[in-house]
Amino acid sequence: MRILVAYTSKTGFTKTYAEWIAADLGATLVTTDELSADLIRDHDVIVHGGGNRAGNIGGLKKFLNHWDELKNKQVVLWYTGASPANPHAEANVWGQALTDEQRDKATLFYLRGGFDMKLLRGADKMIMSGMRTALKLKPNRKPSEEGILKMIANPNRELDRANVAPLVEHVRSLASA
Repeated sequence: MRILVAYTSKTGFTKTYAEWIAADLGATLVTTDELSADLIRDHDVIVHGGGNRAGNIGGLKKFLNHWDELKNKQVVLWYTGASPANPHAEANVWGQALTDEQRDKATLFYLRGGFDMKLLRGADKMIMSGMRTALKLKPNRKPSEEGILKMIANPNRELDRANVAPLVEHVRSLASA
């Protein structure tokens, strides 16, 4: 079984997971920008991951531009985020990102990555800096807003190679199916 792992990463969390997944599966590893119809046709299982930024999964729209080629393949999708696992929140993210057909076709995973303000660049850094300033000035903050301020102030790296095990085992199970 030929496996392709594609990813989009801004801060390195998703890239690290993609490298671990590809290594564990003996898969071809590419960025979403390198993905092509030919690469998809040459592989049996296509795995894609991106970081979640305000409900948008990095590279997913570009990945899904290949849906005509993907719908006849085994598709496994994952995203990384800073929050602890929360099935309700994850369902909302996938519900906004995918059509019903795509959700039915793909197997979906969440891998906790983390957040580190020092890793942000450009517009992402400006947005988070602006959010931090606005929240600091806001009286009577909600607990969720306090949580955002805490996250910004305290880098959080939750990368753990063990987190990829369920995804890797699922892909391996596709070979024996």
